[in-house]
Amino acid sequence: MAVLTIPGWMTWGRRASRPQREREAPVRVGRRRGASMGTRRREEPQASLFPPLRRTLLLASKAMVVGLVLALVLALMSWVAQRPMFQIQRAVVSGDMQQVDRDLVAKRALALRGNFFTVNLDAAAAELRAIPWVRAVSLRRLWPNGLEVQVEEQRPLAHWGDEELLNTWGEVFVADFADALPRFDGPAGSGPEMAREVQQFNRELAPIGRQVEALDLSERRAWTVRLDNGLTLSLGRDSIHERLTRFVGVYPIVFKDESPRGALVDLRYPSGFALRSAGVRG
Repeated sequence: MAVLTIPGWMTWGRRASRPQREREAPVRVGRRRGASMGTRRREEPQASLFPPLRRTLLLASKAMVVGLVLALVLALMSWVAQRPMFQIQRAVVSGDMQQVDRDLVAKRALALRGNFFTVNLDAAAAELRAIPWVRAVSLRRLWPNGLEVQVEEQRPLAHWGDEELLNTWGEVFVADFADALPRFDGPAGSGPEMAREVQQFNRELAPIGRQVEALDLSERRAWTVRLDNGLTLSLGRDSIHERLTRFVGVYPIVFKDESPRGALVDLRYPSGFALRSAGVRG
């Protein structure tokens, strides 16, 4: 049997070439892997920019659409609000009024600027308060073209000085009034205090059937009361109600059924009073 012998140098060559390819193959694979990994690392920053950009553009487009819709709605509402059917065409005036001209209030209300939607109720109330004898006004819209006007009328309590009036809240106002009223004189801003005190004075005078006809408060805070029978009481500044109560207690004894008109009773003494007849000075 013949045996084929391969020379050693040929065998060594084959063995040597295989490890060489095996050593090179990992190198080539490693390079590809390294190259592919390097490519991904370089591309990732670029790819990560696109989603936020798309979201920003989407939000911006939505905001533009919403803004456009709102602008259209506002324009439509403005157009509708200007239609003639919403112009103020009726005024319902209510309130207990003796001096206020109800027809004048309604006429002024119909002449207010604006319509059902645009009329300024605060400014309108201030304008209606300028009508004589009107103290306060409250307004309410009546759909679709009306106003409800609630009027609070001035309630006169006294003449204030020569040309003005004082209401029951102690507020000074100007109006024509021919009926009889007490006359008050006092420092500026003293109206509320005088309105409170006169009510107490009248309650204290009720047992003798008298009322306040005139009331004066001096700058030094001294009170002087003239009764409806012409008698003047000087109460001073302190203990004014105690002094008046003491006077009421002795009034039937001192004056009986008559009292000199124009006489002055000085009640500023601690345990009595001084009577000065009309026409007597001192």
